[in-house]
Amino acid sequence: MTGRKHRKALERWEHDTRLWAHETARDLVMSMVRGQPTPATPYTIGVVLNPGECVWAECPVRFLQERPVGTQAGPDWFPPIRPWLVTSERVVGRLGDDRLYSWRWDRVVGCRVELDPGVETVALDLQHGSRVVWIGPGTAPLAVAAVCRLHGLGALVLHAGLAPLRQAGQRPTAK
Repeated sequence: MTGRKHRKALERWEHDTRLWAHETARDLVMSMVRGQPTPATPYTIGVVLNPGECVWAECPVRFLQERPVGTQAGPDWFPPIRPWLVTSERVVGRLGDDRLYSWRWDRVVGCRVELDPGVETVALDLQHGSRVVWIGPGTAPLAVAAVCRLHGLGALVLHAGLAPLRQAGQRPTAK
């Protein structure tokens, strides 16, 4: 595939993923408010749920803290897009070493959410002072979960980072 075709294919994927993510995030809000289950499952990632834990979404995103397995990260290396499971208790995914990595909502002390197209980011500040960051057009359901778990249901209406989801009738486009 030529460079131009590859760029076009990536642009299409990002556009389609952004549309999916915004729709899934809006559906997640309604599921949370109504206390209804979502269609997502833990099986793709291979996670065993705790009693009472609910699956909210599976998001295709880049985890910025991932490092290549067995080699040094070169200057052009960028973390791959991987599926991350978002539940009522945690965010969990399987990295390149095929091990599960998980962060529990009750250990998160802050978050930064940005859903403007092209700069989608969810950054979680952890109790011990470190931070974990996911980026990409698939982050909207993760952003909804973070805002809800850390600030409560009411924040879904007020949080500035979720504003792109509240723009009725508008489809997200990259800047």
